[in-house]
Amino acid sequence: MHGVAFARLSDGRAAARGTAREVSYQRAGGRLDGRVAVASLYPEAGTGYAMFGEVLLTAPRVDGDLGNKRGSASGGVTFRASRGDHGTTERLFWDGPADRLTGDRAVAAQGPGYAVRSQGFSARADGSDVTLTGGVIGTLQPTGDPTAQPTASRPSTSRKPQAASRKPQAASRKPAETR
Repeated sequence: MHGVAFARLSDGRAAARGTAREVSYQRAGGRLDGRVAVASLYPEAGTGYAMFGEVLLTAPRVDGDLGNKRGSASGGVTFRASRGDHGTTERLFWDGPADRLTGDRAVAAQGPGYAVRSQGFSARADGSDVTLTGGVIGTLQPTGDPTAQPTASRPSTSRKPQAASRKPQAASRKPAETR
């Protein structure tokens, strides 16, 4: 099929909708393959990712096994949330029965008060738990309001990015460097 539009309904409301340039669906096996997919997710109030607002996902390739509720997106997956968060990774996997999203490729994301990079991630599909894996580099700028955008006049409490897997250094004989 070419120029496909889809919607996912949950409790009588649109939970997601999107388009794909091409979709191949094998009904007997529940296999789905798509090209140039774009989806908007509308988080339900009270869920872990409701604070992000609408989330737009794009991927050059998607595939799935609808019977087993598993799938993947690849070729340069991006996301952009209405709150201002955005990021990229080469590939991600969806495991419906476990309610998890995972990625085994480099991830870069930033949003209000943070910018991070890691070598992978694992997250509950509802957004209630996100773990960056394989070493994390990033900066944080705490704010009183988690949805507030950082401003240039606000003093930054971020530090130079450092790998999270770094081992503590032994006491040095040199005087400590001041910043």
